[in-house]
Amino acid sequence: MNREHPGGDAADPHQAALHRLLEEPWGWRNDKQDALHVPLPDWGNWRRIRYYGVPSFVGFRYGDDHHAVIAIWVREVDEGATLAQCLDEHEKWGEPLAQTFGVRVEPGPVVRSPWSPLPGPKPEGPLEIVTRSLDAEMDTIFARGTYFAAYTAYAMWPKTCTIFGFAVAVRGRPDLARQVRDRFVSDGFWRLERHAESTPAL
Repeated sequence: MNREHPGGDAADPHQAALHRLLEEPWGWRNDKQDALHVPLPDWGNWRRIRYYGVPSFVGFRYGDDHHAVIAIWVREVDEGATLAQCLDEHEKWGEPLAQTFGVRVEPGPVVRSPWSPLPGPKPEGPLEIVTRSLDAEMDTIFARGTYFAAYTAYAMWPKTCTIFGFAVAVRGRPDLARQVRDRFVSDGFWRLERHAESTPAL
């Protein structure tokens, strides 16, 4: 087992990787500006990456086989924009990209939950987050598969909206993949830490 292959030499490496994402404790990895500390189960086996064709603030992948992926965006918004509006604007921005990559989305529920930015400095915005879960299916000449995903909106810095997106590949293990996604929704997203008082370079 290593960062490239967190499932090791198990008979089903994807199943083994998903079990690690369910069972290993949380740790944190930062972006290059050290503005955010991102919560990750089995944190030592995630690699920081950039996504071709999908500009983001920071991204991570779990294993070379992309058992799970994370992308975080920090986008400028109008002053006074609500977290629900942040989600709506992000979906409008992402819809053309999804179509480009042949992604079909089945949206799920939206939930609100408290957010504690500690130990970083307290932001001026609301200490809550708004999360949407969804199921996505990709079907292109380059990739095909089903993913369970969720993304959350935060008011990190004035006139910006931070979106934390997580997706896990299903690959014949829907129950495990859904549990991994739901772990982020219930016990992961609120752990995102803000470590810069001013807005980082976007």
